[in-house]
Amino acid sequence: MTIAKAKTTIPMDAPQEMLSRILSHLVDDHGMAFRAKGATGHVFEQDGYRVEFDLCPRGLEVSLQAPGENAMQFSKEGMVHHVAEFDPALADRIRWQGITQEAGATPQNFRLLTVLNSEILFEGMQRVTLHYPDIAELAAQGLHLRLILPRDPSRAPVWPVMGANGAPVWPKGADELHARYVTLKNIRAAREEVDIDVVRHGSGLISQWAQNAHAGQRIGAMGPVGISALPEASSYFLAADGTGLPAVAQLLARLPEDAVGDVVAALPRGVSYRDYLPKTKLRVHALPPAAFEAEVLGHAQALTDDGLGYAFFAGEFQNAQQLRGHFKTTLGMDKTRQICTAYWRRG
Repeated sequence: MTIAKAKTTIPMDAPQEMLSRILSHLVDDHGMAFRAKGATGHVFEQDGYRVEFDLCPRGLEVSLQAPGENAMQFSKEGMVHHVAEFDPALADRIRWQGITQEAGATPQNFRLLTVLNSEILFEGMQRVTLHYPDIAELAAQGLHLRLILPRDPSRAPVWPVMGANGAPVWPKGADELHARYVTLKNIRAAREEVDIDVVRHGSGLISQWAQNAHAGQRIGAMGPVGISALPEASSYFLAADGTGLPAVAQLLARLPEDAVGDVVAALPRGVSYRDYLPKTKLRVHALPPAAFEAEVLGHAQALTDDGLGYAFFAGEFQNAQQLRGHFKTTLGMDKTRQICTAYWRRG
């Protein structure tokens, strides 16, 4: 695996105050667990990614590491956005040493993918197969892909270009783009193909695109990126509604063969989990999609105790909050032993 590195020093008058705000945001809102390094440093490491902050005279030093240049683009973009939440003008002034792209260039992690097929996989789930020419080189960098299309489907797309601060510049106004993350459910690198499974519902632009996609159609994409496997643990609890099912399938496939625990999955009646999830020794509990939101917390409470090794949830925002609270407060699991991610929010 190629390791990419980048570094910047952000000049400012009160670096300690900015560092405190950024750390609180990353820990509380993104579940990142930092460790202290030296007197003023803070480090996060996971899945080949590394974020390091350190104070310097009249500035904040930021060092990034990622599993490849493609993944590094997401890391730099994310850092720019985190700073921009507190000081947009400061974020605009960020300049990176190491891997850089000229302003106005196409982002290195941007691809145009071609639809090969779209079909209903089962009730409530649409599968789109895409041609992804260099997926063999990129697959190790993560499981998630950011799909991009015009917010107004009648308009020809105007794709993002690089900004001088290392983050893409997205078109605004009539050319505004819509972007959402999906999981690569199946990767057939030798055939340069990937499958993405999208929940079928009425209003979402990506869902509508998936249901109407046809062979030869093209869509913008950035990635892959994100978590690729769960840490080793004595036992596991994984739960997901339809939006998180592809991620659970991929993570199960990457667990050790002797892994034990429980899976709670939203699947329609008549659909066997064996037809969607990989072979596993974890016990699988299928819930009807309509009942999942109301029942998943109760299943988590009944199936887990303080001996649980690692917990993963992907689904609706309120469910993510509830399960995070159960794992953290009831079971005493810190951020290194659980991840509860909101893939969507009701209302």
